[in-house]
Amino acid sequence: MLLQATCDHKCLITSLEAKWPGSVHDSRILSESSLCHKLEQGLFSGVLLGDRGYACLPFLMTPYPDPGEGPQSSFNVAHAKTRVRIEMTFGILKARFT
Repeated sequence: MLLQATCDHKCLITSLEAKWPGSVHDSRILSESSLCHKLEQGLFSGVLLGDRGYACLPFLMTPYPDPGEGPQSSFNVAHAKTRVRIEMTFGILKARFT
C-alpha cells in the first residue's frame, strides 16, 4: 500500500492518502485525492512542492529538468532544500514505531 502525505514547514502532516496499491503512480494518487480536487477548485491557497515524478501544475511546483547553471539551477537547489521536509516528516513518523 502506498502512502502519500503533505506536510508543513514544521513537519506536521497536513494531508494523507493511504488506499492505493503499490503499483499506482504517485501522480495518479495525487490527481485523484481530495486535496488535489480542493486545490483545483481554489478552496486552499498555497503551493505544493513535488519531485520530478509529478507534472508541474498551477498549485504544484516541480524541479526544472536538466537546468544547467543559473536561476533554474538555484531554484532546484532551493526546491530540494525545502522538499526535504517531507522526508524528515516520514523519518519522524517511522521513528515513532521503532
